Amino acid sequence: MKKLFTLLTLLLCTLGGAQTLTGKLVNPLKGMKGMDIAIWPLGLDRSIFIGQLKADGTLEFTFPPKDSFLSKNEEQQMVVSDVKYALAFNCLGQGEAMYPEIMAARINPISLWYKGRYAGVLFPVTSEDMIPWLEDEAYNNPEKGTFYELIYVDQATTLTMQCTTTYQFSGDVVEATYDYQLELEAGLNFIAYTIEEIFETDPKITSFKPSKVTVKNIREGLDGIQWFAKYF
Repeated sequence: MKKLFTLLTLLLCTLGGAQTLTGKLVNPLKGMKGMDIAIWPLGLDRSIFIGQLKADGTLEFTFPPKDSFLSKNEEQQMVVSDVKYALAFNCLGQGEAMYPEIMAARINPISLWYKGRYAGVLFPVTSEDMIPWLEDEAYNNPEKGTFYELIYVDQATTLTMQCTTTYQFSGDVVEATYDYQLELEAGLNFIAYTIEEIFETDPKITSFKPSKVTVKNIREGLDGIQWFAKYF
């Protein structure tokens, strides 16, 4: 009896640990039906459902276990690389930048599916003005604020450091600083990229560039995010 009670307790703890994150869509369609929220990691042979968009515009995210990202088809596995390449901002080639030696993947976009068909994409931001840059950063200028992405890591890790790197665009030399405050769990994580400063390049050569960015992961909730959808 004691063993049975212990087993049930462990089971309840496991079920209770499955966290559901919620948000609210800014621009739901009139008369919108419920949709699935999904991602399709590069290389994988299928999409992975990570939540639902309700008819009232409520978004509910429930991340699947890590094993969901494995395929039975050995030739169509998710493409992963060093975690430094999976981050939207990194200091590659800088001697002082020490990234964890784990495998990861940048997951983009977060898509909407309706009755098994691709129906749109989600843009989680703090300002709608950031969306043009997220769609095409080569021709559109960034805005100060925060945008959010998903990252997959194959094991839990911590990354707390600051690094500085330089980029050169013709006559412009951009010095960028990235401050990482990450405590990532194995599997999917929401990452918040906050653009605090922007370097104004020659607009005839290239778009403006983020020059100071803080990188954190979301641990508790999705408060403060504006969820915009583009429908197809």
